[in-house]
Order: sequence, then C-alpha cells, then structure tokens
Amino acid sequence: MQTSNSTHGLPVRLDPMIGRREEVSLIRRLLQTSNRLVTVTGTAGVGKSRVAIAAAESLRRSVSGVWYVDVRGRGHDVALAVAQELKVDPGDDALGAVIAAVGDEDALLVIDDADEAVAETSAMVDALLLACPGVRAIVTSREPPASAAQALVAIGPFAHRDLTAGSDAVRLFADRAASGDALFSVDESTLPEVVTICEATYGVPLAIELAAAQLQFMDVRTLAGRISHQLDTLEPAAAESRSLRAAVEDSWDRCTETERHVWTDLAVLAPGWDLDLGESMAALSADGPREARTALKQLIRRSVVHRRRVQGDVRYELLPALREFGAEQATHPEDAQGHFVSCMLLRLHDAEDNWFGGRQREILQRLRGDIANIRRAVSTAAALGDTDRAVEVAVTAWRQAWMLHGSGDEVATWLGTAFASGRPSPFWAAQGHALRAAVFGQTGKPGLARSELATARAALEEVANGDDAEATHDCAVSVRSAAEVIDADDRRALELLRILMDELGEDAYRFGRTNTPQRLAARLHALGERAEGSRVGDDITERALVVGDRFERSFVLTTRASACAAVREYETTEADAREALVVKRGLGNGLGVAQSLELLADVAREHADPARGATLLGAAAARWRDAGAIRANYPPYFYDRASTERALRHRLGADAFDRAFAYGAALSEDESIDFALHGMVEARTRTGIPDSSRTPELTPREGQVAALVADGASNKEIARQLFVSIRTVETHVQNALVKLGLRSRTELALWHREQLSRG
Repeated sequence: MQTSNSTHGLPVRLDPMIGRREEVSLIRRLLQTSNRLVTVTGTAGVGKSRVAIAAAESLRRSVSGVWYVDVRGRGHDVALAVAQELKVDPGDDALGAVIAAVGDEDALLVIDDADEAVAETSAMVDALLLACPGVRAIVTSREPPASAAQALVAIGPFAHRDLTAGSDAVRLFADRAASGDALFSVDESTLPEVVTICEATYGVPLAIELAAAQLQFMDVRTLAGRISHQLDTLEPAAAESRSLRAAVEDSWDRCTETERHVWTDLAVLAPGWDLDLGESMAALSADGPREARTALKQLIRRSVVHRRRVQGDVRYELLPALREFGAEQATHPEDAQGHFVSCMLLRLHDAEDNWFGGRQREILQRLRGDIANIRRAVSTAAALGDTDRAVEVAVTAWRQAWMLHGSGDEVATWLGTAFASGRPSPFWAAQGHALRAAVFGQTGKPGLARSELATARAALEEVANGDDAEATHDCAVSVRSAAEVIDADDRRALELLRILMDELGEDAYRFGRTNTPQRLAARLHALGERAEGSRVGDDITERALVVGDRFERSFVLTTRASACAAVREYETTEADAREALVVKRGLGNGLGVAQSLELLADVAREHADPARGATLLGAAAARWRDAGAIRANYPPYFYDRASTERALRHRLGADAFDRAFAYGAALSEDESIDFALHGMVEARTRTGIPDSSRTPELTPREGQVAALVADGASNKEIARQLFVSIRTVETHVQNALVKLGLRSRTELALWHREQLSRG
C-alpha cells in the first residue's frame, strides 16, 4: 500500500489550540522512542482529541503517513472502521485486510473516541502492532484499553487556581468568546469575572468554551453569577453542538448500577479527597469493602473520578459537571450526606486517638487535604438539622483543622453555622461555646470570649444536673480550659492549668485537649519560672520520644525559644529554634516552621545580620501563606514580628530588605530550613543554566513571567499583559532567578527555551 506522505482525514480545526504544549511534546517524545502505543485518557470535555491530533500533526514529517479514524458511533468492529477510513476492501476479515494493506509502512494511526469499543480497539491495535513493526498508534478514550504495549498519558483540566490574563484557561475563554461577542475582551474590568468562570469550571476546556459561547446571550457578570449551575447554564446555542450534559450522560450510561450509586454518593464530597475517604463513601452503596474498592477504581478508570497530584500527595475529585450530575441523580441524598458526616467524624476521632505517636506525619498530610471536607461536614450536618453532630465536627476538628491549617475566625464561623441549625444538647452546647470562647480569646476578642464562656457555663450547669458524671467532667474541663485561655492574669491562668493537669492526667496529652501541657510550660516561662517550665517541657519531650512523636517535641523547643527571646536570651533561642527545625523537617507543619524561622530572624537582628534576618522573614511569610493560616498565639508564642521587621528594614533600607525578603519567600519549606540551618541552599545554589535533569518548581505566575521574558517582553510590557504592577513583575522575575539559581534575565530566557526544546 503506497501511503508516502499521506494523511487520511486528520481533522483541521479553525480555532487555535491553547496550551497543552507539554502534553503534545510528551506524546511525541514517547512515540519517537521505544513506545509504539500511547493512550490519551481524561474526563469528558478535557480535550483528549485536540491533544492527540496536535501530537499527530507534529509527527507528520517523521512518518510516511498519518491515518485518523473516529470510531464514535461506528459500532464495535473497529477493524472495519479502520479499513473503511484507509479505503481498503475489508472482505470477510477486516483486520487481516488492514494488516495486509499496511505491511511494512512506517505510519501513525490515530483512533479517536474509542469509548464505545474499548476492548475491540485494544485487540485490533495489539494485533496491528504485532504484525506491522513500522506502525505506531495514538488512542483516545475516557477508559484506557487493556493493552500491555501502551503508555498512558492522562490529560487533566487546565490550572484553575491563581489565574491571570496569561493563564491557559483565561486565554481559552478570551479566544472562544469572540464567537459569542466579537467586541468582548479580557481587560481590567472583565478579568475578575472571567477568572471566576474559569475557576468554577475547574479548567475543563469544553466547559470554558461553552461558557464563552454564552456571551451571545448574557454579559460576563451575569454568566459568572450563574456558572455554579453548569449543566443548565452551559447548554450550547446550536442543537448540533456538543452538550456538556450529553457528554456527562454518556459517561453515566457506561457505568454499572453500583458505579452509578457510588457516583451519586461521591457527589457529596468536596474536591480533593483521598482514596480512603472515597472508599468509605463508596461503602454506603456497595456490597462490602471489596466491591466498594472495585467500583471506585472503575470510576477512576472511566475518568469519572479525576486523579491529581498535590504536593506529593494524590487526591481525587468529581469535576463540577460530573458532581452536579451525580447530585441530580441521587435518589436518597440525605443517606449519603449523613454517611459523609459519619465518615468525617471517624477520621477526626482517629486523628485524635492516634496523634501522640508515630503516625503524625500521615495524620498531618491527611488533615491538610481534609480541610475542605471538614468544612463541608459542618455545613452538611447543619443543613440536615443535626446540630449536635455539626458541633461535634467543629469541636473535634478545631485544633486539627485550625491550629495546623486554618484561621481562628473560620472555626468560630463553623461553630456559628452549627449553632444556627438548631438547639444543641447541653453537652455539645457546653463544648461548642467553650471552644468558641477560647478561639475568641486567642484572636483578640475578649468581649465575645467572655460572652461565650458565660453561655458555656450555663450549659455546663444543665449537664451537671443530669446523671452522667463522665459528660459533666468532660464539659467542666472544656469550660475551665477556655477560662484559662482568656485570662490575662498569668498567675490565675497558671492555677487553672495546674488543676486541669491534675484532672486530666495522661489524657492531657491527647490532641484535642488544647495542648494543655504546652500552655502550662508557656505560662511558667512567662512568669519567669523557667526551671519548672523546663521540667514540664522535659516531661512532654520524654513522652514524645517514647511514642515517636515529633510535633509536640518540636513545639516544646519553639515555646522555650520564644520565651527566651522575650528576655533576650538569644543563645538559647537560636539553639532551640534550630533544633525545632531539624525535628520539623518533613513533618508538613509549615506553621511551626514559620515560627522557628521568625525566631531565627530575631536572632539575626540581634547579631546585626539584617540580610539574613530579612530572608528568614520572607521564608516564614511563605510558610504562613502555604499553611493558609493567620498568625496566632498558639501554642503560646511570644514574638513581635512587626518590631523585628521595622528594625531590619531600617538597617538594610527598603529596596535591599525587599530583595532579601523576596529571596526568602521564593524558598520551599525544605530550602528555607536549609538556609536557616546552613546559611545556604545547596540544592539550588549553582551558576549557569540549571541541570536539565532537575525540573525547578516555579509557581504558575512565575512560569508565565519566564515565558514572556523568553519572548523578549520588558517588565512594563509584562505588567500590562498580566494586569499587575511593574514591581510585582520584578518580584516574580527575582523569585524565578533565585529558585533556578540564575543570574540574569538572559539566563532565565535560555532556561525557558531549553525547557520547551526538551518538550
């Protein structure tokens, strides 16, 4: 069969492809090396076909022919569809006819949209590759064929966080918007709404394109207000156009009955859950744990459940349209919602019971990913009118979610949502209002704290009037603990803490007991009773070493370091803060790392090393930002950051301080610890173009700026294109240079071009 430089039906799109350069390059590289079959998978509307076709286009010059076959709607005889597309007489054996026609040709076969015939596609492609050594193939399907020869390339949505005018999702919307309103443009006035739309679609290209087409019916502000209901809002204008709902329904039709039930149950979850939570939810509708695992894996395989990596962890989610559709199909949504709340409480109690031990790193990682679903569990229980369990989630999660990853105002809001849903039992009223009193006390709201404490004490009296001694004890401890938190008199607070320690015994070391021993040590240090404070700290440390704890041990060091800094004992401050960083490395507790870095910045100020101090403050600010937390005096932490920054800025000057601060803010957590301990970042400190075997982690914004620098744009031009200030552009350029170990914009441009050439 003569096919020299031939192309059979490769579709030509009039609209340009936005983004996807890395995916196209990866497919090309795989097929040019040892791989002969690449399967492109992904959820409906994510752009699998566009990527596959672009990859095929990029390979046209390196093969004798490119054959494209869209098998959607053509039945299960894939070999017959290929034969027809190649204009080969299929006879009685279509596969044999194709193999005979292809022979030794060096060609590329693209089989698009193989969802309806996954098994048949796999059998046909395997036979073709085995018989025709010169053939390579690209297959697109939501569910990958079961071929041992394939390399899987999963296509995900565009990035949908921290978007700018230069982000792929925004660029796609802007380009496609012309079909709905030729006068529309993304500028300072419309960018916020466009970002809202792209974030709500989670970066799914089909959803973005359909959203852009709606501009012929409504303005962008109205569209942004309706985008949360995508299946109805994003109906196409033309009947023959592809519908988002139809694409989702197609996935639904391919699922088994059990998979559909699990799909509707998973729709209750907020995005970003782990496999354990997904399997726990699947257990509601599956017949046993094994069937639950199988159903969930099938939904992942069918690209109904989207899998993504987040900071080295794997998380899962239903993308918005799939989640919305699943919620529509639920026959008994209250069952799934109640089951979800129970699942979250089990996870929270597990963290509580197993915290003071060797599982801290696992628990910390899990909690960081659970924040969205902890929030949802409170609101879900409240919506069900289950006030007690709404309060229970907030109370059980308060230290886990707020102290490690959130803010005091938020946990107070959680509790407000819970209380607004109904009247809690006296037990949970006492627990919830006591916690709210403690939170208001720690975030500088003494009037609200006293009011909440009075309500908690009234609820405690109701509990005490019953006959449950254990419940009375638990509530009394919570109320007394809150009273200590809001008491400004260290002596009175110290007595309360000593009473609490006697009442609690070993239970004082449980995760949810508001860190009572740590608070006792801090109050003792504040009163100058250093010897006793150190003894309490040593007691915590001994227990920590026995059970393999690192978290509590590190905070003993931070508490003592901050107390020493308050009385200008900087030698001990430095030693303890450095040791705390060693203990915290790899623990995932960015908040604690931030506190240690700030203390070392104060030491640097004292030692007249302002550049180091400014860099450490920048690194600390990045850790606070990454943790999503506000600064709080918890565990008790005596530090005046504003005073330290003023002194460092005065000594360095504003420009030098900002440069050093930006350097620190660009460091990762590990790099900031390296800098604090060793004064350098060995993994990053090098000259010239970075080692191509290592891929530096620029933020999306830094990557966009690097690309524009490589295009020769000035800072002013970049600022105008991204709708930011020139100073912001300068900061991003500096951060990128620091992260990559480069010295100039020229080296940054060369680095970016090298990344593109490597694909």
